Parts: sequence; C-alpha cells; structure tokens
Amino acid sequence: MPRRLRGTVLALFWIVSSALGTENLSKAELQTARKLDNVNRNDLIEARIKKLKNEVQETTQKEHLKLKKRALKVDTIIIRGGTVLQGKIIELTDKYVEFSPLYGIGTIRIHYKNIERITTEHKYHIFYNDKETTGQIVGIKDHAFLIIQHDGIKEYVKVANIDRFILSVKENDTLENRLRNRFPYTRSSIDIGIERETGVKYNRKLTFDYHLTRRKVRHREILDLHYAYETTTTSLPQGDVKSLDKKDLHITAEENILIDSRQFWFVQLGYDFDQPRKIRYRIYPAAGYGYRFLFGPETWLQFKTGAGYVYESFYPYATQNFDQRINNHDYSAAFIGIRAKNHFYNLWLFKELILLGNIFYMPSLTHPSHDWLSRSTFTIEVPINTMLSLKWVYRIINDDNPVPEVGNNKTTTDLYFSIRY
Repeated sequence: MPRRLRGTVLALFWIVSSALGTENLSKAELQTARKLDNVNRNDLIEARIKKLKNEVQETTQKEHLKLKKRALKVDTIIIRGGTVLQGKIIELTDKYVEFSPLYGIGTIRIHYKNIERITTEHKYHIFYNDKETTGQIVGIKDHAFLIIQHDGIKEYVKVANIDRFILSVKENDTLENRLRNRFPYTRSSIDIGIERETGVKYNRKLTFDYHLTRRKVRHREILDLHYAYETTTTSLPQGDVKSLDKKDLHITAEENILIDSRQFWFVQLGYDFDQPRKIRYRIYPAAGYGYRFLFGPETWLQFKTGAGYVYESFYPYATQNFDQRINNHDYSAAFIGIRAKNHFYNLWLFKELILLGNIFYMPSLTHPSHDWLSRSTFTIEVPINTMLSLKWVYRIINDDNPVPEVGNNKTTTDLYFSIRY
C-alpha cells in the first residue's frame, strides 16, 4: 500500500475510533443524568429524615451511655467487722454518714467510729469553715478526717467542720441540685394555694406559705411565713356587697445555737396581723432551751421550753354590756413548744408520705386563764418528685382576742402545691 494511502486510512480509523468513544462516553453520562433526574423532592426529604434519625439515635445512645455510666457509680463504705456497703452518700454531719444502699429503700446512719474505710466514685461539693472543695472521697483518717482528691491533689477535711455536703453539679445538673449548690446552707419550700368561685357569690382566695431552714456550723435559722387573702362578692338586687373574709400575715423567725446534735438554745420572734379578727399587730418574742429526740434519719420529736413576752394591738371594735374596749395589751408568758416529723415510705397507696406537727403555747405568768397565745399546725405532704409535692395543712389559732364577735378560736384547712429544694 502506498505510504500516502496508508496514512489516509490510519487517519480515517482514528477519527472513527474517536467518534465511537465519544458516543460511548456520552451514553454513560446520559445514564447518570437520567438517574439524577429520577431523584425527586420526596426522595431528598426521606434521605434527610433518615440522616437526622441516625444522628438522633447516635445522640440518644451517647446520652444513654452517660446515664448508664452515672448510674454505675457507687460509693463504698467498709464498716467495723468487714461489712461492705455500696450505694450513695446522702448527707455528712459531724457525727455520722447518712447512706442510701444500692439495694434497698430509705437511708441508714453510720457513725464515723464504725467506719474503717470510705471511698466514692461520685464527686461531691463540700462546704467547711467558710471554704469549699469539690472532689471524690478516697479515704478516712482517725475516724475524723476525710481525704478528698481533686486534680491530683489530696486534701484533708475535718468532719466536725463540715457545714454542707452536696452532690456536685457535674454529677447531677438538675435545677434542684443547682439550687442546693448555689445556696448550700439553705433548705426551703414555697407553698401556693389558689381558689376562685363564681356564681351568686364571687369568691377569690390566695394562701401563700414559705418555710426556710438555714444551718451553718453551730447555728440553725428557721423562718416561717403564712399569708392569706380572701374576699367574697355577693350579688343582691340592691347591688353587689363585698366582704373581706381573710387578710392575715403570720411570721416566725427562730435562731438555734446548737449545743450538740440534740440540744440547743433558741431565740425566736413571732408577728401576727389579722384584719378580720381585729388584730392590728401582735409581737411575741421567746427564748429558752430545746431538745430533739432522734428516732431515724427523718423521724424526730422536739421539745422547747422557756419564757416570752406578748404585746398586742387591736383595731376599734364594738363592745357589749358597757365593757371597756382594749386597744393595747401586753403580758409576760411562759413558752412551751412541740415539733415533730415522720417520713414514711411505701405506706398504703403512697410511695412516700411526710407528716409534720408544730404546737406552741404561751400562757401569761400572772393570769394564764385570761391571757394566752396558742398555735397548732398539722401537715400531710405527698411528694411528687424530689422538688414538687402536694400539702394538706390544718391550722388552729387560739388566743385571748377580746373582740366579742370574733372569739378566741380560728381553724383553717388548706391544700397547697409545694416547690422545695
């Protein structure tokens, strides 16, 4: 074949091969394009949902592992004789450790003299001598010093100096635990009761209670506040008639100086205001000695005795049989007080039930049958969780009120929604 002809044939062959290759490549690209064209909007949405589900599942698994890891943490106490207890520390005082066993309900108290070894996997926030530290307990020395480890450092804390012992926020970041860490020396509850009635009579009622207990070293402060307001509007042909049924405020502030875990000195101040009962104000301070019998971690009976003083002022009121109206009155008095608490678990239909009682009586030292002051409060509390509960409260007020139409007695029953920490 001539050289020129051979070159022409080769050129034609290259051109045809190139054309065929281009055609094959275009077909592959067209097939890919057709596949992309078949993906509609619903397919994209389903793919995105599937991806999100996978991400959520991965996050849930991570959270589950965190919770599982937290749940697997246990504190260990070895008591005299070699008995090993595992669970979680609830509270530390200068006398004992309150411990919740891993298997069981409720708590037990273990005195330091009976503890051979103590270690924790939980991290705790410890307040002592106006200082604070966060870490794990890795030991106990001489039944009197806790060994706390944090950031590779070991610190010795004398148990007699511990004011408050709380689970660290790193271990439990709930609102309740954050409040306890933010206000370490304080425990309080807020009770709210609201009632509204419509019909021939329009009734509005508000009751508010606040209780606070603050303990630090050898001091314990207690504050109780009760406020009630109630009005009734009655529709009559001649018009609406409005009456004030309740407008009263009761405050008690108390300071305890602790001698030991059972004995204490107390100083308290009470204040009353009750407009429907014609009490402009009443002030009654008292001081004396108290003793608390301990029957369990949350069961105790307390007695107080001492002396006090009562000063009361009344709104103007009508008298009968030309009796002399008493505007202001005061007298010295004895003081007797009883307070009790019992905490039940798995009682009847209730998983948890708390009973509280508080009574005090201040009779005049010179005329006890004529001048006296008495208050009684009985409470049944049903916890919903660690922070919320329902309360039923029954109050008896008895005093030397001189207003004839009011009398000496007053009883109230209230149902509250309670928030506590």
